Amino acid sequence: MERGKQKPAAQTDSQRDPDFWPLSEKPYFHVVLSIFHLATVFRMSIPRDLSQNLPVAKVPAKIVYQGKVWDLLYLGDQGAGRCKLEKRTWAKFATDNKLNVRDACVFELMEGGPDSTSITFRVQVLKDNPPAELLDKVEGFHKDNPITID
Repeated sequence: MERGKQKPAAQTDSQRDPDFWPLSEKPYFHVVLSIFHLATVFRMSIPRDLSQNLPVAKVPAKIVYQGKVWDLLYLGDQGAGRCKLEKRTWAKFATDNKLNVRDACVFELMEGGPDSTSITFRVQVLKDNPPAELLDKVEGFHKDNPITID
């Protein structure tokens, strides 16, 4: 360490931003938001690799963010292993939190599993400048990740 420079003090739990935390060992997925997730479409699909940890049926779900809870429906297997969150409440969550294209969300499955009658996701939102390793995974923003039309 250079002379005269102090090492920054380690942050205690009470000093950390409560909206960001280390992920647990629970299943999670992340998404960098595109127009597909916002605007009039408001579609939030669950990646196939996580959907195997979730019910096949339609069940009540919760999104928890900044101490608030949004109740919505999780729509199980919609064919071809596709699962998603109900559009109306996802839209409310997105507008309530002023989400924009290129913001990133990390959804951590806190409660629920394949046989559950309800599920809960805790969400972290990374506004403005998400980490570069997430940006390559944005649908349609990268040549190896083209826009798909259902």
